[in-house]
Amino acid sequence: MKVIVIGGSGYIGRNIAQHISADKVSYYSRSSSEELDKAGVEWIKGDILDAEKVMESVKDYDMVVDTAGIDTESEQKFFDVNVNGVKNIVAAINKYDTDQRLVYLSSINVHYGTTEFFRTKRTGEDNAALVKNHLNVRPSVIFGNNDKFTQKLFKLTEQRISKLPSGGAISPVHVEDLVKVIERAKDLRGAVDVCSRDKITFADAINLAFEKAGKGARKVVAGKFGYKGAVEGLKSANVFTPEEVDKYLLNFYRENTYLDRFVKEPISFREYVKNYSQH
Repeated sequence: MKVIVIGGSGYIGRNIAQHISADKVSYYSRSSSEELDKAGVEWIKGDILDAEKVMESVKDYDMVVDTAGIDTESEQKFFDVNVNGVKNIVAAINKYDTDQRLVYLSSINVHYGTTEFFRTKRTGEDNAALVKNHLNVRPSVIFGNNDKFTQKLFKLTEQRISKLPSGGAISPVHVEDLVKVIERAKDLRGAVDVCSRDKITFADAINLAFEKAGKGARKVVAGKFGYKGAVEGLKSANVFTPEEVDKYLLNFYRENTYLDRFVKEPISFREYVKNYSQH
């Protein structure tokens, strides 16, 4: 099997390109990844908005994995990547009509989030569904070696924060476990949710970092008494963006997670933070 990862220089794309089992793996991106280059993964330089280059580049691959995306950008950037970019990939796959598989990386809460990120991801899923052999993968928060989420948690421990807002479970998934789901769901079509069974909230994740840093857990507040101030405190720390704070307070937990189905012993976020080294 030959796989091309669109947006492969980003964190998730880079890890998929490194860990997915295939006879050949390439990545398509505007910029190269030193890590992938050292691993001998072929770089195809290109922009997802270049329809002709996309069509030319995906032609000879059995699986196209679209990981292109940004979490915090302008509305136009979200629309370009999650809507126009996906349209270009879909047009190419449907033109060749060789039963190429399209895996589109979306997000849990894609149908509940109200930001431009979620709105355009919904449209991206709709476009991806125009490919007969498609799978929309909806992961919760992703962690793993050098992930930005965990790095930001520990950066937050350097700030003067006394209270944290309660929220839904973010149920983080290790990026290598996500790759296993993509590999093992090869016969599935439609959409799958991928989250851990560990109902860790955003506040829990932050407190795990505080405890690892030897600074003790912060008080978690809910309801009318201090919740709004705790949210504003996280936002004003300027570690996580306001959009990220709002996003991570949503509920990412799903009973029908496909992580259980395809990964027998998922990597624990609690254990990951417990053994985490900032250096």
